[in-house]
Amino acid sequence: MKKRGLIINTVYFLFIVMFTYAATSKWMMFNVFVSQINKQPFNDKLTPLLVWGIPIAEITVSLMMMLDKTRVLALKIATAMMILFTGYIILIKLNLFGKIPCACGGAITELSWTQHLFFNLFFVFAGVLAIFLIKKNRYSTE
Repeated sequence: MKKRGLIINTVYFLFIVMFTYAATSKWMMFNVFVSQINKQPFNDKLTPLLVWGIPIAEITVSLMMMLDKTRVLALKIATAMMILFTGYIILIKLNLFGKIPCACGGAITELSWTQHLFFNLFFVFAGVLAIFLIKKNRYSTE
């Protein structure tokens, strides 16, 4: 039981650190982030929504993970976000959009798309594992 709790809390911590770091990096280098978003295969009309929405979502999910009432929901949202980002990277790796820069922020931007794919897959796996352990914990205590 203690091992499960340690794994779950570690996953929460990793998501909080990663999303907070990514959002802060985007805001600290806001002009670069806007430029990178404009090079993505989205309509430029979506730029304001993306440049504010993505970091706000990352911070919001991080804050939700710190509150007992919302942390499981936040973990599910964070895992879903990572699944979406991972799917996008797979499309990039399949060359569906040509050459585009990473708009993730901070040191993550320096990763190759393959490295980024593995980074994201780690978080998808960690999120799914934590969700599974939480459900298993609930069923074993009922």
